[in-house]
This record gives sequence, structure tokens and C-alpha cells, in this order.
Amino acid sequence: MAEAVNNSEQFVYDMCSKSFLSLWSYINPQGKTSDKELCDVLVVCDPHVIVISVKDIQLKKTDNPSVDWKRWQRKAIEASIKQIKGAIRWLDQSEYVIQKDGSQGLKLPLQGERIYHRIAVAFGGKREVPISSHAEEDEFFHVLDEQSVFLLLRHLDTISDFANYLINKEAFLFNTSTIINGGEENLLAIYLHNGRQFPSEVGMMILEDDLWEGISNKPEFKAKLQRDTASYVWDRLIQILCQGGFNGEDWLGPDMSESELAIRVLVKENRFSRRMLGGAFNDFLELSKMGQLSSRCVQSISGVGYVFFAYDSDSTLEERKSELCARCYASLCQFQECFTVIGIGVNVPGQKPRHGYSSDLVFLQAQNNQWSEEDVRQAQHYRDKFGFFKNPNKTHCHEDEYPVTENTDNT
Repeated sequence: MAEAVNNSEQFVYDMCSKSFLSLWSYINPQGKTSDKELCDVLVVCDPHVIVISVKDIQLKKTDNPSVDWKRWQRKAIEASIKQIKGAIRWLDQSEYVIQKDGSQGLKLPLQGERIYHRIAVAFGGKREVPISSHAEEDEFFHVLDEQSVFLLLRHLDTISDFANYLINKEAFLFNTSTIINGGEENLLAIYLHNGRQFPSEVGMMILEDDLWEGISNKPEFKAKLQRDTASYVWDRLIQILCQGGFNGEDWLGPDMSESELAIRVLVKENRFSRRMLGGAFNDFLELSKMGQLSSRCVQSISGVGYVFFAYDSDSTLEERKSELCARCYASLCQFQECFTVIGIGVNVPGQKPRHGYSSDLVFLQAQNNQWSEEDVRQAQHYRDKFGFFKNPNKTHCHEDEYPVTENTDNT
């Protein structure tokens, strides 16, 4: 586990690495020199670059609260904003992340495609000092306290969910005068309650301090959290594929490998999509273990096609990868509207393969959202020659993100 300078930084890093996975999260990366810290936490997942500065400043009270607040804001917030600005100036000149130990980290997104998110986390104000997110010269700074950053990273715990919230929040606050009583979790409550978007065409909004308590106590909200446990199968799959599929040179080379491209697609699935995919993958493993199924193709709500394949225990590593690729092509006959297809090959649970364990990834992507004639020809060839997905048993699944339970008050 990477270690921070202090407990506050460690808390935020642990939340980020849990939410966005450790491969994309860096603690105390280096800046201009080896003794210069860039920021406290950096998260990189193309095209997003999240720059986080954490300050733990205990509020000192005198007989003049106004002065106390200003001193705390200067040390806890203004100092973070200054650090974030300097970090982004340096990142604008960089191609790679430099880790805390000086080693090279992930390649940064292309300069013209990067989306920076600036987050200042201020500990120690005890919710006695007013804090607010704001823009400075068209640069938006999200200012959070320890409670709000925990809740945001707990309930928006994928890069897609979190980044979409930050982008939508910026647009909303740029156009709407907003007074937030309590913490930012009350703003999050409005966002979630409104279908993961903020109200439009609203000139001013006052948020009360009980909004988060109200939404988080709803039966359907609690049911969502319970159903989401299936989604973490997908998170564990990503971690396993990362740990078993990459070494430093492959992952950090000048050109992204097929495996890295595939992993990035898996990571960008949001939590609701992961619930569906995690459940489908888990069911597939159980059926393959019982010998009832060797392959399954699934279309995600993101529009990506996935092919799950359980290897024969006698097959060689080359045979496994070749068949997985063939099945991915054959799936195009079923999901022609999927312009990205990811193949995931694993060993049958409980079987000992003759030629060793392996996990494989295959990445297929159409150019300009159009499969070529050669792609279609290969798809038909593998379907007709080997019977892959030629006469599949099709099922359509419906799932509510917030399931309505029997005890839910629908009035």
C-alpha cells in the first residue's frame, strides 16, 4: 500500500484507490524536482486528470470568529488552490506521471484532450467555517471537507460516475446562484434524485441541510446499495487482469497495448453498468463450472460488447487466445451496433489447466463507428465454420438502478 505524509492524505488516497483502483491513483507524485511534491493525490484515467490537494488545519478559535475563519480558509483552502494551480502548470509540460519514488507512472492523456478536475479537500473546519466551490479565471475548484469527500467517493465510486458529477456540477454552478446549507452531500442528493443531472433553467437554488439524509434513507436508495454488491465482481476482475496482465514496460510503452486499451474500457463502465456486467460474469462462471456454458456475449448499457470465454483445460495458451479472438469476431453477427468488443478469457473455476493458468484480453474496435468488410467477413467465417454464437439463446435483462421495494412509499 502506498503511504502518504499524513493521515488526511492517506484517507483521501485510500478512498481514491478504492474508487478508481490503485493503478490509476498516485499519492504524493513528484513535481519539478525529486524533493518537490506535485500534489497530494493524482488520479489519471484518459481523458481525466484529477488533481487533489489535502490540507488538515485545525480551526483555532478566538473571540473573533471572522478572523479565525479567514486564517483557516487561507491555510486550508487558498494554499490548496495555489498548489493545484502549480501542479497543473507542471503537468501541462509533462507526458508522464512521476511517482513518489521517482519511477515513471502512467502516460498522461494527450494535451489537447485532457480534462482537469481541481479538488481542494479541507480538513479541520468542523463545518463551522463556510466553504464553497468556485471559479477563478475560468478554472473551477471543487472545495470539499472530509465528510463530503467521503460521501462523494463512496457513492460515485467509478471514474465515469465521479467525473460526470464534477462536470455537471461545474456547469450548474456557473449558471445558477446556489446556497448550500450543510455539506456538499446535499448537492449530491439533488443530482442523484434528479436522474444524475442538475435542474436546468434555474436562476437560483437554496439547498436545505436535510436533503442527503432524506434521500439516503429512502428504501429504494438502500436497495440500490444492496444490489450494487454484484458490481464489485467487475472491480475485482479489473484488478486481477491488471495484476496478471501487465509489466511496467508493456503498460507504460509509447503505444498502448491491446490489453491496456481493453482495461480502459472496463474501467469506464459506471457503477450501474458494472452491476449488470458483474452479475452476468458471475453467472457465467457458475455455469461454466457446471459444464453448461463455455462462452457468453453480453451487450453493456454503455454500448460495448463483451465476450466471456472459459478455456478448455487441455488447450494451450496460443489456442486459448486464438479462440477468444475468433469468438469476439463471431459476436459481431449478434451485436452489429457494438463498435467496441472486449474478449475476456479465464480458466474454468475448479479445473487445473494442463498448460497453466492465464487470463486474456482481446480488444476489437471499429474505425469511425463502422466495421469494415473484412471485419464482417471474418465474423461470418468464425460463426459459420465453428458455430460460435450461431444460434444463441437470447435473453433481455431489465434492471432498475433504484429498485422499488414492497415497503417503498410511492405517494
